[in-house]
Formats: sequence, structure tokens, C-alpha cells
Amino acid sequence: MTSIRSKKAFTLIEMIIVVITMFTVYYLVFTNNSFGIKEEKKEINLLNLREFLLSNFIFKKELSFICIEDSFSCFIKIDGELNKDFKIDNFFKAKPKVYEYSKYLIEKNFYNLRIDNFTYDVIFEFRIDDDYKTNDFILDTLISNVYVFNSIFSKPIEYKTIEDILDDFEKKQNEVRDAF
Repeated sequence: MTSIRSKKAFTLIEMIIVVITMFTVYYLVFTNNSFGIKEEKKEINLLNLREFLLSNFIFKKELSFICIEDSFSCFIKIDGELNKDFKIDNFFKAKPKVYEYSKYLIEKNFYNLRIDNFTYDVIFEFRIDDDYKTNDFILDTLISNVYVFNSIFSKPIEYKTIEDILDDFEKKQNEVRDAF
């Protein structure tokens, strides 16, 4: 006669399989790498500045990203009000040169910014108005590249040197002359 044995507990192998399965499910559900999808941490830089500001701040009239000379810290101004909760230190490695958007390289002058009863020299300002147009200027970081910010483009145009920008201005001016 065959005896039927009743099973009252899990075997060691079954317990190991259950534990491994639980850890695998936990890893897939509670990590950023679940199913191969990585959540990108967007770091703010000159090339994604417009995109970063528009995706992280709500405004009605004007949104400004303002950097001061003291430790090259940058702040956000929403509709004329300074947002003290947002601050980025050392956005630039050196004091940049900002020029008007023209072939004459006229340096832009900025107003002073008052924070907590202290006045700071502004060295850079990027503005977006209520029509989502940005201010136009040329930015020379003096360390790496030179950027042309223009309201027509969603990202700035990157050049190696100021001379490259001036050559490009000349080339475009000639193209317009030749078109007429």
C-alpha cells in the first residue's frame, strides 16, 4: 500500500525562490531603473536654460534667470518678484561677457539686484516674456564656448569663438543682400 504523505511546510529551496522573487519585484517597482526606464535628472545649463525654466516655473508676465557677481549665484524672478527658494551657486566659472545681439559687440549693462538689504552687480540675465520670447544677446563664457541667444531658437547657438559669430553674422548679411 502506498502511503500518502501530507506536506506541512515549505522546503528550503521553495523559501529561497520566494525570497528572490520578492526582492526582484521590489527592485523593479521601487527603483528608478524599473523596466529599463531611467528617470533623467535634468541639470540646468546654458543649452537647456529656456526649457528648464519653462518646465519648472509658472509666470504671467515675465520669468528671469539672473546671475550676480558674488559667487556667480543665480536666482529666479517671477513677474518681478525674486524667488528666494531657488538659488544656484557657481553657475559660471568666470565672469562672462554679455553683448547686445549685433555684430558690433556692444557690452550689455545690467541693473543691480537687491537681496536681503544687500545690492549685487548682475552679470547675466535671461528673460522670457508672456509671449515666450526671450531676450537676444551674445554670451562669452571666457572659458569654453560662446553662445548666441535668440528668441527665434529654443536653444542657443553654440560657437567656439567670437570671431566665428562675427563671420556668421557677415555671411548671413551677405545672403540677405544677395537675395535682393
